[in-house]
Amino acid sequence: MRVSHRMIAQSISRNIRHNLRSLQEKAVQLSSGRNFTRPSQDPVGAYKVMRISGTGMMRNEQHRRNIGEGITWLTTAEDAIAEGLDALLRLKELAIYTANGTMTEEDLQAISPEIKQILDSMIGVGNSEVTGLYIFGGHQSQAPPFKLEEEEGGTLKVVYKGDEGIREIEITPEQTIPVNLTAEKVFGELITEGADEENNNNVESPVNLFQTIIDIYDILTGNYDDGNGGDGRDKLGGEILKQIDEHQNRLLQCVAEVGSRMGRLTYTEQRLHNEHIYLRELRSKIEDIDLAEAITEVTMQENTYLAALSTGARMVYPSLVDFLR
Repeated sequence: MRVSHRMIAQSISRNIRHNLRSLQEKAVQLSSGRNFTRPSQDPVGAYKVMRISGTGMMRNEQHRRNIGEGITWLTTAEDAIAEGLDALLRLKELAIYTANGTMTEEDLQAISPEIKQILDSMIGVGNSEVTGLYIFGGHQSQAPPFKLEEEEGGTLKVVYKGDEGIREIEITPEQTIPVNLTAEKVFGELITEGADEENNNNVESPVNLFQTIIDIYDILTGNYDDGNGGDGRDKLGGEILKQIDEHQNRLLQCVAEVGSRMGRLTYTEQRLHNEHIYLRELRSKIEDIDLAEAITEVTMQENTYLAALSTGARMVYPSLVDFLR
């Protein structure tokens, strides 16, 4: 077969373009730090990276954000309940102190303002909020759930405006956990807004934490009526103390429940953090280049390209005119 200068030139040109294209690919890999920049370069690798980044890592990050929000809610609830327990301890001290039969009416009147302050403090506990959302309001979390109302005759009443809704967060696929406690679980059976109208004003006040404090306040101020004409002072050392103990036990159970949920969230958060690291490592093994190897390959490809240029220049340079001089 006759070999012409044109055939040699075309072959050299084709090989030079091929080497230049390979040099470009290696240079792009080195500059981007990735084995591929388009799915067509590695369809299987691109699919795996998209699964890891789009499904695994993004979902992992969202669950970690959910857990952070849940820990904030539970921490706020725990602090609120702890404040309520401190107030109950002081309330119990005052109840035992006022149960002393030697105290005069003036002594009881002097203690009543502190009881009122404890009531206001407990309402503040019930209206604890996180970023404008009230944690004991159930699903009705946009407005304060507890309100102190004064009826005719000076009788106090705490009305609940929330519901018993449970707020849940997703911490892993197909796994959720509640991050709030219902108001009834924390404070006992409550008087809901509108209950009097629904029951023709014949609703008996339930024994909840707020009502116990109100009963003590009414006894000290002389506004209590036990239905038999008594002033209720005999209840201070008996029934009232029993109610306070029940409220304390209920709050302690709530603290234990909040603690167990926080422990679960903390453990899950740590596991998700480790999983995030593993996913990044897996993505790096598929997508990222070996820097030292990539530099070596670029250098070798560059030398190959320069050698092809040099060889082409030598092979194409002679022509028939050169031999006719």
